[in-house]
Amino acid sequence: MSRLLFIPVLFLISCGSSNDPMEAEAWQLYSIYSYMTQTEQEASELNYTERIEFDSDGLFLKSQTRGGETTVVEGRWTAAEQDGRTGFLVTYDEDNAFIRNCFAEPQEFFFRAQEFLIQSDFIPCDGPEYRYVRVSE
Repeated sequence: MSRLLFIPVLFLISCGSSNDPMEAEAWQLYSIYSYMTQTEQEASELNYTERIEFDSDGLFLKSQTRGGETTVVEGRWTAAEQDGRTGFLVTYDEDNAFIRNCFAEPQEFFFRAQEFLIQSDFIPCDGPEYRYVRVSE
């Protein structure tokens, strides 16, 4: 009996320790880092909260809650490489104010760095880097 319990527990531990964003239920905005001023603003100092979710079927959701109202935008993600980084390219169905980039296409690129999932498509136009941390639900 103890062998039967060991296998599921080992499976749960190995799944829970993965760094693959698609296995995460959600990522929460942790901070915004400005390379221009070399300063970091914690998400708790902002007047909104933000979550992103990668679904295993390619669905991507970004939600922002401000003043008690939550807005959700939907896109599709694919594994991709950009500027020598392996990550995830998200393409949205339509343009939206939540999409942070310097390009005409409604896309964002996310990559892992340490414990963060980073979206930095605003940097070329002097915008900040958005840093997300995994949320356990």
